[in-house]
Amino acid sequence: MKRQFICLLLMMGCILLVSFELQAQGALGGELRVWKDSTGQFSIEAVFVRFADDQVVLLRNDNKKEITFSLAKLSLVDQQYVRKLISQKNGQLNNNLKCVDLSDLKGSLPLKAASSKQILKRTQDWERSSHNNPKWPAEGDRDVFGYPTVVKNVHGMNPDSKYYLYYAHHDPMSGIGCAVADKIEGPYTKVAIQHEEHGSWTDSQVLVNPNYRPAGPNPGGVAHFSSPCVVWNEDEQLWFLYFHYFNHFHGAWTADASVPGEGWQMTALATCPDLASHNWTIWMDPAKRKVSVWGIVPVLPTTDEEWMSGGSSYHAIQRLPMALPGRPDNPWLAFMRGTDVNTGKPTVGFATSSDGRNWNYFPENPVIAPGKRWTRGTNEFRPVFVGYLGKNGSGKHEYLVAWSEHPDPHVIYSKTTDFKSFQRDGRGYAEWPGPDGLASPWREGDRLYLFAGTFLHIIDLPVSRPR
Repeated sequence: MKRQFICLLLMMGCILLVSFELQAQGALGGELRVWKDSTGQFSIEAVFVRFADDQVVLLRNDNKKEITFSLAKLSLVDQQYVRKLISQKNGQLNNNLKCVDLSDLKGSLPLKAASSKQILKRTQDWERSSHNNPKWPAEGDRDVFGYPTVVKNVHGMNPDSKYYLYYAHHDPMSGIGCAVADKIEGPYTKVAIQHEEHGSWTDSQVLVNPNYRPAGPNPGGVAHFSSPCVVWNEDEQLWFLYFHYFNHFHGAWTADASVPGEGWQMTALATCPDLASHNWTIWMDPAKRKVSVWGIVPVLPTTDEEWMSGGSSYHAIQRLPMALPGRPDNPWLAFMRGTDVNTGKPTVGFATSSDGRNWNYFPENPVIAPGKRWTRGTNEFRPVFVGYLGKNGSGKHEYLVAWSEHPDPHVIYSKTTDFKSFQRDGRGYAEWPGPDGLASPWREGDRLYLFAGTFLHIIDLPVSRPR
């Protein structure tokens, strides 16, 4: 009798174990499949378990033990599979891909920030215009400083798990600066870069405009690098830094029938395999030297259409958790600010890419502009940030899109499934101040950190599960 009871307990335990494993697989949405590493030389049958801190945990089929991989070490097919899963599970989207995870929100994103604090101040000579500078003359203290973007150094070579904040201004001679912190909320300490190749001085610029002269003013120059946006490219194992540059050769650009638009300000790309090295390489092509200053490749050039004929700048770049309908191989999204060369008024459009280098603009652009049913009372619009909301009631992947409406920028939230039409938030504008450029989002736990201008705004999130 005792032996029969023990056998019954063992059978019940096996049934419960099988049931638990099936429930786990069902809850995770991950079927038993063959996983491969990036070299193709290693493979294993396993089920997806969870994703956290860029680590993928799998349950092996052979011994029922967990095994952990860095996402970047998996094959591209498996990376895409994980990205599709983690938006719906307990894992959080990778903040370094810039599309912030809001899929567990209960209700709407709060309009009010729980707190705001200034995190950036001008302390170095390069952080003001070179025009008539010695030493920062009174120039009305124009609000052209900040434009922050934040990433965490957990990818590539020599990851140190620190937070890197890139910033700029928009007066002549700006470069791209960098400050580093141990915690997302700071404090951020500006790095010290020795610029031997430019005449031996030290400041926080990781990208120096070639026309910059620290020894004195250069009132004849209007060159600048500005509006940085940094994203991790797992396919190339490189950090991508998008920024806009002033094109001195816009006259030659305009006269050349083979290039679009006026070409005044366009978006460039610099790459880096080791964030801590601060060694960025701007993508250049000698064939571009006749129409683009220093041979910079404009990865997001101006267009022949009026909405972006003068300037293609201040863009927010992100990698979505899955490709958009009709664009199965294009998970990269550019949230674009275009400037009409005639009016100088910016509107907003979108582009997709399969690699972050070659982009396809939406034929519907500009989609956030005067006369749209989802815009209000201004002819100036700017991108702010994008978040992923999960699947809606119709089973479609839904996104939060925030843009600002000028003058005195006010941020409005909206929802979309295709980035072509939008449902405007009926509660009205957000109560935290809108920036001139993008806001760089970061999610930790139940808090959303928005870096905008020279400030950090922290929003407490009502969420359905702890993170």
